[in-house]
Amino acid sequence: MPLLSIVTIVRNHKEGLLKTIHSVTAQHFTDYEYIVVDGASEDGTLNVVNEHKSLFSVILYGPDGGIYDAMNKGLAKASGEYIIFMNAGDIFAHEYSLKNVFEKVKDDPDVIYGDYTVNYGYMKKYVRGHRLKDIWKGMLTSHQAHLVRTSAAADKGFNCALRLGADFDMIYRLYKEKKNFLYIPCEIAVTEPGGLSDKKRLTVYRNHLDTISRYGISPLQFMYYIYAFINAAVRLWLKKILPDKMVRKIIRMKVDR
Repeated sequence: MPLLSIVTIVRNHKEGLLKTIHSVTAQHFTDYEYIVVDGASEDGTLNVVNEHKSLFSVILYGPDGGIYDAMNKGLAKASGEYIIFMNAGDIFAHEYSLKNVFEKVKDDPDVIYGDYTVNYGYMKKYVRGHRLKDIWKGMLTSHQAHLVRTSAAADKGFNCALRLGADFDMIYRLYKEKKNFLYIPCEIAVTEPGGLSDKKRLTVYRNHLDTISRYGISPLQFMYYIYAFINAAVRLWLKKILPDKMVRKIIRMKVDR
């Protein structure tokens, strides 16, 4: 059994898939299997998969019910002790990312998480993993910087009823189940802004609130999400009316603080 299952979800994103493949194969850590799930791409992505088929332990091709359904398909085929989702376009921070993580693992954790960098193109922002006690505020880190025990993740899988936020739903469920979390202060992945979760931030917050409410929510937590809704709405409005140059300047000011 490999120590890690790396799963890449892709649909009509052959350039992103190549980018992720190169990042995975550059790793100095080698105790992994690599699974690709192609949601019936029509742009030549399958050709990329076939050209690199020797790298994959499992290749799944066919239509799915959305990204979380595809992730569940990959999860069902995973045989590694831990699993990480590096979807098409996602990359590791550098070639020692996984090696650094597993050299620091101790106490048999169920969830391992670390830091990541957001690449805006014109600048980069380093983001540290959050304190576990603040998990009710949202993801501890990006999903690309989470490694989860496969058996724990597969127990219930991703909630496909949530179009957004099913990754947080899983991580929060594991937290409420008293699973063992380990934060490792090292850079694991590089992400890019502008994904669906960024564009649909209000929906993400609503789904997070629904997830937390299932386990009981305090007045403080409820008020936090009211503030988050208002803040996100204002940000979205400002992005629509302000020139891109000014938006970038504001982002730079936030990063420099």
